[in-house]
Amino acid sequence: MTAVKTRLRILCLHGYRQNDMLFREKSGSLRKQLKKYADFEFVSAPLSPNVVSEEREDVRSWWFSREDDQFSSRDVCNIAKGFEKSVSMAVVEYFYLRLNGPFDGILGFSQGASMAHLLLVMEKRGEISLGFRFAILISGFLSLSAVHSPYISLTCDVPTLHIYGTDDQIVFSTASEKFKSMFSDSITIVHEGGHYIPSATKHKHIFMQNST
Repeated sequence: MTAVKTRLRILCLHGYRQNDMLFREKSGSLRKQLKKYADFEFVSAPLSPNVVSEEREDVRSWWFSREDDQFSSRDVCNIAKGFEKSVSMAVVEYFYLRLNGPFDGILGFSQGASMAHLLLVMEKRGEISLGFRFAILISGFLSLSAVHSPYISLTCDVPTLHIYGTDDQIVFSTASEKFKSMFSDSITIVHEGGHYIPSATKHKHIFMQNST
């Protein structure tokens, strides 16, 4: 009797000033290439950043590095405003109760990649239980908030695929290189572009190698 292959379930965390629908759109090319192997579930962060009037009002953030509800990956600060809310509400309640977790893996872009890293290390410390078997982290960076210092000092041993661009002007490639150094079991794809999610066409075998 032929065994039925189970499709992977991957939880997707968007970047700063995005939401679940925007991230779904931006990851369309990648999802198309991997649609035979995985289902992608998107979730919006619970925090609303302080955005200027001409921007979309439905964008979200996983935490803020400034008291005025703004965030920058380059902020060296002593706050991570709203982070606990993202963990307690989004991770525990939303991911499990509304999306019927658990998930095989987690995919994060930019701030979402940083959030994914923090969740993985929190699980390593025994603070939460999510059970991710792998992670795909795109344009990731280490949080510079002192609140997260207990987490960013620990090495993560979950298998990870890191993707970043050498021309990224939002999260510099040097920041992503430092980020990946905190993972003991990792594969890296470096492209020549900027702050976006590249197509998986040329690297499908690497994606699948890292997620099985």
